[in-house]
Amino acid sequence: MKIGVITIGNELLSGFTIDRNSAWIGQKLLESGMKVHVRQTIQDDFSDIYDTLESMWDQWECDYVIVTGGLGPTVDDITVSVFMEYFDDKHEFDKEYWSILKERFQRLNFKMPNLNKNQAYKSKKGQMINNLVGTARGLHYTKDHSSLFKTVKVALKGGPKKSHFFALPGVPQEMKSMMTNYVLPILEKDLESKVVCKSIRTTGVPESILQEKISDIIEENKDSCDIAFLPHRMLGVDIRLTTSDEKLIKTLVDSIVGRVQKYVYGYDSDKLEEVVANLMINNKVTIATAESCTAGLLSARLTDVPGSSQYFNGGVVCYSNELKQDLVDVNQKTLDRYGAVSEQTARELAVNIAKKLKSEIGISITGIAGPDGGTEKKPVGLVFVGISYRNNVYIKKYNLTPNRNINRELTVILCLNEIRKILENSKEI
Repeated sequence: MKIGVITIGNELLSGFTIDRNSAWIGQKLLESGMKVHVRQTIQDDFSDIYDTLESMWDQWECDYVIVTGGLGPTVDDITVSVFMEYFDDKHEFDKEYWSILKERFQRLNFKMPNLNKNQAYKSKKGQMINNLVGTARGLHYTKDHSSLFKTVKVALKGGPKKSHFFALPGVPQEMKSMMTNYVLPILEKDLESKVVCKSIRTTGVPESILQEKISDIIEENKDSCDIAFLPHRMLGVDIRLTTSDEKLIKTLVDSIVGRVQKYVYGYDSDKLEEVVANLMINNKVTIATAESCTAGLLSARLTDVPGSSQYFNGGVVCYSNELKQDLVDVNQKTLDRYGAVSEQTARELAVNIAKKLKSEIGISITGIAGPDGGTEKKPVGLVFVGISYRNNVYIKKYNLTPNRNINRELTVILCLNEIRKILENSKEI
């Protein structure tokens, strides 16, 4: 089963609008055991849309083509006209649907613009797809594999005897409604073998090192399983396995995890902060934070998880040296001798915040986020993280980047991962 996706809109190409529709479609298809074969984003141009429909049919040999965008009432919405031309169809005015549209506008106390008449036409050859949340109806056409060559190819690959073309609105909620209620049931009915996808989520290691560790596994299974490395969220990499063999994917997951266990924090949609939260709940421990350069970002991530009151006692943002002393009892001599950005200050912050807020874990962050404030001995990007846990204090020193925002985000992720490793009794600490 080959599925093509076309997203239409000048705004998508210019960057004014982010194309989240195709991402959502891809995810939903994968959840249903299917995957996108080809995806293209094109402008609101008659010839471009027509030619792309033809390439999906002729060049890519797609069994299903899902198109989003260009079904609105304005002058740049030309998808319906292209579909009519491509399928040699003629539309006719739908009085019944025009009455429905006028009634919808009246309920909102709006006068129906004449432009909306463009949305009240129906196809003679295709199937209209009802819009449950908007005004623009979708279109569904089928195209026969009429040539002998195509017929033979289709028979050999066991695909459907016809290719299906769907035109859906670009408005996300309208597109999602039609996909869920109309398109997906058709595709699932024709699905013969499901695609299985599993993601192994890692952090604290570059993708090149991961690949090096499992290169033989990739090579041995390259014909039966697609293994991809997908970087995410700064220091994180997903190892994504895609195959139609469910037994194989379980075997491969076990083999890969056996090689890179110390970097693995979860699977599929697991979030690092959720994993850490569950570890704290299961270990019945609480945490308190003392943050300087991250200014509360770690506390925010820890409390993004519902039920965080079970493990998060509180946090302090102590930017100034005065607050480090007054709120967290950092010794004046420590600050004078070693400075705010130092192993010694990070240690005292972690130990003291745990005591003050009666928490099993105390974590501190102090550093030079940038872009200014660095010196030769203490450059921008220097960060110390302190973790106090069970009478032990772990200090981590990082030399990050010149970029302020990246440094703050990276530090939070690194902190979360260190907490994870400690609670999992990792030997890497």
